[in-house]
Amino acid sequence: MKRIAMLSVMFALAVLTGCASKPTPVVPQSPQVAHGCPVGNARVGSVEDLIAAKVQTAGAVENVKVNEIQCTMQNDLLRIDFTLANNATTVRRVAYRFDWIDRNGLKAWNDDSWKPVYLYEQSRQTIVGLAPAATAVDFRLVLLDADKKR
Repeated sequence: MKRIAMLSVMFALAVLTGCASKPTPVVPQSPQVAHGCPVGNARVGSVEDLIAAKVQTAGAVENVKVNEIQCTMQNDLLRIDFTLANNATTVRRVAYRFDWIDRNGLKAWNDDSWKPVYLYEQSRQTIVGLAPAATAVDFRLVLLDADKKR
């Protein structure tokens, strides 16, 4: 009888030990993305939020704005497609460049040169940018008004 009781207690302990909660394996966080673009910790609920998080201006750029932005991977390089819209009734000259960022949030590439764009009145133009290296995993798009006298 003692033997059956002892086996029952051992069985119960074995069952309880097996049911003890095991630590859940930590799944690595996947990078936050919106429309294919990396957004880090930014809260992005719409294309407008994405544009606000990714587009900067070097001074005022009147009547020209980014309407759309999408990102994809192309041969291990980040590709950015964005659309510039000119809401003015005159031709506008703007320039753009990308500030490329690596996984650590540091500059991934030396200065990208300014690229000029001619925007005719009331027009839109889609522009494609490709990361210069696979180390560039994030970006900021910078716009400059090339019509202003410096």
